[in-house]
Amino acid sequence: MKTLIASALVATAALTGAANASLSSDVKTYAPGADISNLTAAETASLHLIVNGGGSESEKRNAVRKIVN
Repeated sequence: MKTLIASALVATAALTGAANASLSSDVKTYAPGADISNLTAAETASLHLIVNGGGSESEKRNAVRKIVN
């Protein structure tokens, strides 16, 4: 059981790193030079929703900049 839990944690950490790399490049589209490494989990989740959701490019840019600044 401990092995299963440890494997799940390792997989989650690996996927989180890949997801953050992708999110970072998406965020830089709307806020060049933004650093998302110190954001909370809630802020990161909000950014995912913004960049992958509906809305115009200017709405996305404004929403992303509110979070990263």
